[in-house]
Amino acid sequence: MKRFTLPLLAAAFLVGCGPSRMPTDYAGSTSGSGTGGATDLNLLGSGATGAAAQAARDGVIPPEAILVTVQFDFDQYTVSAAERAKLDAAAGKAKATKLLIVGYTDQFGTEEYNLGLSDKRAQSVRDYLVKLGCNPADSEVLGLGEQQADKSAAGRQSGAKDRKAVVVDANYFTRGGAAAPSAPAAGKAAPAAGKAAPAKAPVSGPAPGPVTAL
Repeated sequence: MKRFTLPLLAAAFLVGCGPSRMPTDYAGSTSGSGTGGATDLNLLGSGATGAAAQAARDGVIPPEAILVTVQFDFDQYTVSAAERAKLDAAAGKAKATKLLIVGYTDQFGTEEYNLGLSDKRAQSVRDYLVKLGCNPADSEVLGLGEQQADKSAAGRQSGAKDRKAVVVDANYFTRGGAAAPSAPAAGKAAPAAGKAAPAKAPVSGPAPGPVTAL
């Protein structure tokens, strides 16, 4: 009996030391298919620079600066066939400008996990655009995690709109596309036409005659 007991115990030990499977629901997890490890929250959105990146962090990217929005399934960063078709259609414009690809997630899961997942989503979109001919030197990625997610979403379906990456035309901000603050008016405003002071009427009377020498 002892001859069989030791091999069985050794096999059980090896199985116990094997890699654990990632749960379907990644709430509370800091590693898995989306990140490959925990992410330092101090690095949140710190990769990209410039006006486009600042607008993304502030949540004020103008709609006209967005070339395409790519949606993702829950806990996924692979670009689906339907979303690849959207990138195919936008490739012409993407090749002609500098790009910022910003990744986002829903609120489900830890901040560390979602930060890493959003970065993976942005990188996945960038990789596909490079395959379409975009210059990798003309693009940056920025993962914002759940920073701008709808916190009132009650379930996975309601958070679907936050599982995305947006491809931004970074040159939009350098060629004056973003609205500039209006300059204050210089000096005092001119009085309204109705308030103008009436002009003085000329004094009526006979015109003076020539002076006669005495």
